[in-house]
Amino acid sequence: MGRPKRLYPLGKYRLRTPKEVDKDKAYPVELEYTWNRQIIRKTTNVFVKVADWNQNGNQGRGEIRASYGVEFKRLNQLLLVRVERIDSQLAEYNEKHPNQITADVVSGFLADKPLARRDQGKDFVEFTLERLSSDYSRNRIGRSRYENGKSCMNIFQTFLRATKQGTYRSDAIYVSDITPELLDSYIVWRKEIKQNSDATINHALTPILKACAYASEMSMIDPAVNARIQDMRIVTKVSLSEEEAEFDGKSLTKEQMSALLEYYKTCQEPRRREFIEMFFFAFHACGLRVVDVMTLQWKHIDFARKELRKIMIKTNKRHVIPLTEPALHILQQWQEKREGCKYVFNLVKESLDLDDAEALYKARNNATKCINQSLAVVGEQIGLPFSLSMHVARHSFAVFALNKGLSMSVVSRLLGHGSTDVTEKVYAKFLPETLSAEVAKLSGELINLAI
Repeated sequence: MGRPKRLYPLGKYRLRTPKEVDKDKAYPVELEYTWNRQIIRKTTNVFVKVADWNQNGNQGRGEIRASYGVEFKRLNQLLLVRVERIDSQLAEYNEKHPNQITADVVSGFLADKPLARRDQGKDFVEFTLERLSSDYSRNRIGRSRYENGKSCMNIFQTFLRATKQGTYRSDAIYVSDITPELLDSYIVWRKEIKQNSDATINHALTPILKACAYASEMSMIDPAVNARIQDMRIVTKVSLSEEEAEFDGKSLTKEQMSALLEYYKTCQEPRRREFIEMFFFAFHACGLRVVDVMTLQWKHIDFARKELRKIMIKTNKRHVIPLTEPALHILQQWQEKREGCKYVFNLVKESLDLDDAEALYKARNNATKCINQSLAVVGEQIGLPFSLSMHVARHSFAVFALNKGLSMSVVSRLLGHGSTDVTEKVYAKFLPETLSAEVAKLSGELINLAI
């Protein structure tokens, strides 16, 4: 077992002599540091003959012999004070910035101009993990995103080690050393070595890009470099801006809806029953998005006109939805147990402020995750070939309505799409008719939740 490496170098003095020494000539004394096999020297204003220099003196640091003359003690003291001062500066620097001493840092201290890194020698992976932890502790991201971010940074360290692109360690790099070229190499490595898809790579880049943006705000990364880094995401070939662009065919048939209803009737878990009721309500309320189910208030419901009037969270536009009898029946059930409450369903706190974007984001993530975890279990138990989620209710309504002959423009309006182009590209093409007449076509066809 070898001797452990010092965390910072110690200086020593050497007499700078040529190959052929003139014994009558005085040569300059140089202060020398060796770090990572690099020698850094700085000359002094002291000149000494070879016979008057003792390289082994002062515990190997070198010193002037007494033969030099009456000034030898004073000069030795000046030399010792200088080397000890620089040694202590390097020790202090290492304490503040562990494992970050480089030849440039040593040169800076020798020149009495200590090198100040704009990133203060901060490790990029460590910096990114700190940002993830901060976002998680403030509920800006959920547990899954936090854990995924940590996993991504572990893989990033593997990339640095495998490609030998680390700076001060094989798997580590300073914040200000992150460049677009490095991330280009990282993307190629994930594609060719890890065989990752574009979507997976974009997810892996998310914590890195967020950390770079924050580092730029703190002047640890040049803004121009950060601007290039923020453009590193792979552009996916998706032409639709709506969430339905991700529709993968997961919708329930009438038989599967019936199986779900039968499961509901025999379910002994109260909270799971409530989640199924919310799923059926989203379906019957013309495919209402989960975030709008979550934020639905009693003031949005007009029982007399059988309508739901609400500003949709995603589009920020007021939307009117005709309520069918099954939807009204579910609302009446919840009205009995939520009397005096602000929100229809018990998915968010009564104190939730919908104008607070951060609080709404947190509440949406928590509610969606909770519901979908429970529904996924239900889907398995009734034998669905895919994972059941609240968004399946939206797709199920759209497919069911189109199969029953409702026009594309009507279905688009009921779903709250910004344009019928979105609906057409995702589902099918039908001729438009009036809203009320089309919804009436579903009468008697939708499954009633009444027991």
